[in-house]
Amino acid sequence: MGRLMIACGGTGGHLFPGLAVAEAVRRRGHEVKFFVSAKEVDRRALAGAGESAQAVEIPAVGWRGVLRAGSFALNLLAAVKKAGAAMREFRADALLGMGGFVSGASIGAARRKKIPYFLHESNAIPGRATKLLSRGAQKVFVGFQECVRWLPGAPTVFTGTPVRQRLGGIGKEEALKKLGLHPKRHLVAVLGGSQGARGLNEAMIRGLGALKGEASTMQILHLAGEAHAEKVRKAYQGSGFHAVVLGFCDEMEAVYAAADLVVARSGAGTLAELAACGVPAILVPFPSAVDDHQMANAHAYADGGAAEVVAEKYLVGTELGQRIARLLGDGSRRSNMAKAARNQTVAQAAEKIAEEIQYVL
Repeated sequence: MGRLMIACGGTGGHLFPGLAVAEAVRRRGHEVKFFVSAKEVDRRALAGAGESAQAVEIPAVGWRGVLRAGSFALNLLAAVKKAGAAMREFRADALLGMGGFVSGASIGAARRKKIPYFLHESNAIPGRATKLLSRGAQKVFVGFQECVRWLPGAPTVFTGTPVRQRLGGIGKEEALKKLGLHPKRHLVAVLGGSQGARGLNEAMIRGLGALKGEASTMQILHLAGEAHAEKVRKAYQGSGFHAVVLGFCDEMEAVYAAADLVVARSGAGTLAELAACGVPAILVPFPSAVDDHQMANAHAYADGGAAEVVAEKYLVGTELGQRIARLLGDGSRRSNMAKAARNQTVAQAAEKIAEEIQYVL
């Protein structure tokens, strides 16, 4: 029996695929422990998965410019030391980094201790950390085939992005009941991401004016992020729409099963889940993503017709509402989008990664 540590904290896009890999690794009889961030999203997601006791928090390390280079170096050293101590205590045989600052510090510790490490890059354009650390990795697992060309010389394997096994395991009727929603109305789910998305939230509220004709036949589940939930909730009051606003939801399998249409950012984890559940979507890439990788993700995913893609800067006035209204009124197109979404699924992504890793466990 081997011992694997998975560095996957900071955002749901890193954490949930890491949890999926952990499930597959444990099915092979190995032990798993996680490196996560101190963010509330990590605590809630781990609690929902019953994994809180198996996590080690790594302090945030972010580059804030040359003038603060000294404090960055000290913080990074502290994070690497904490990760190294945790790996020693766990007697880790290998490390899997899923991306983000938690992965960077953890891989730094693995290198110092000569522990073999693997990387997973879920985006179509890899992050700087992946580019820097890829050549020392045993394997670099990629979520999009397009990513391979950005990592010349690295030992890449196309696996897709893992999703949790429980996704797709619930029917629409049961999902609507579980979420406390109307059984006969169309559901539009707005997913701001695990940390919220102010621009997307505001575009949705502006767009309600174009949806007045749909108010009696639709309902909205809006995941606005903890920091924005109250403001968004107030914006819906008196609008005439039945809207449920949450800061965070740990029952995403029900959300995807219940939704007739999803409006979301285009983080790779979200796209993998949309594909696994076959949900038509309007994608609004986060405009400040490094190297505009969310736009690259969106176009790679939507190429077969699984989603509409629109840049946030074009969502002026009621534009988002107009797009939603057109799709709600075209069941045939939504059906075709759902089929195209399922065609984007890379089967057994977590199993493929677990199979590669177990050779060093």
